[in-house]
Amino acid sequence: MPYVDLDGLRMYYAEHGRPDGPPLVLLHAFMATGEQWRRQIDTFGARYRLIVPDLRGHGRTGNPGGLAAMNHRQFARDVVGLCGALGIDRAAFAGISTGAMLLLSLALDAPDLPQALVLAGGTLRYDDELRRWWRTMTPESVTPSIERARAMHTAMGPEHWRLVAEAWIALSDHAHEEDFPEPSEISEIRVPTLIVHGDRDRYFPVAIPVELYRLLPDAELCILPNTGHFPQADRPAWFSDIVLDFLARRG
Repeated sequence: MPYVDLDGLRMYYAEHGRPDGPPLVLLHAFMATGEQWRRQIDTFGARYRLIVPDLRGHGRTGNPGGLAAMNHRQFARDVVGLCGALGIDRAAFAGISTGAMLLLSLALDAPDLPQALVLAGGTLRYDDELRRWWRTMTPESVTPSIERARAMHTAMGPEHWRLVAEAWIALSDHAHEEDFPEPSEISEIRVPTLIVHGDRDRYFPVAIPVELYRLLPDAELCILPNTGHFPQADRPAWFSDIVLDFLARRG
């Protein structure tokens, strides 16, 4: 299995699709792994060289920095490091939830790296109501199947799934406010960006992607009806067609 070493971090990634195609990096949500993109692998891989990592502390990727290192800015630095290790100096990126949020930091920290961005189910803040709900969660209540979670998160032993869940719950307390760029910074992102959001997203209401759309200078907005927080899973064919159309035009 392919890994890269990044300043003590052993980061797992998978490659799919056309080896000679333009690179497309697919980034998963918190508590997930790169397998979250399984419904898009064949469709996207017909055109692109797909790089699909497990983020720090998730799946098969370690986390020498502990829970504090599981934040958007560090995730973004890790992805930039992965691209450098693979010799990729220009790529399109698509992220789901946390994968989308970290791309805001990546676009600011490494502005020459992203050719196009796809942000699915993302936000630029956590509101107080969401945080109150978050604080009622436990590792067991946010994990539909503990056995499946154990099988997903294997880098640091059979109980690592619990640390991943605890890191997600911890967002309700400090919310990694330092990880979200200021609106004035977001307005400086010049990368062509597609925002895809479900109108039934349980975490971030439609007003959030609309605000993000208005801040980004070169953005397109797609609100999918009767769709939840994970449009790539709820509407896989529709989502894939929309993303591929955008990347063909702008990526």
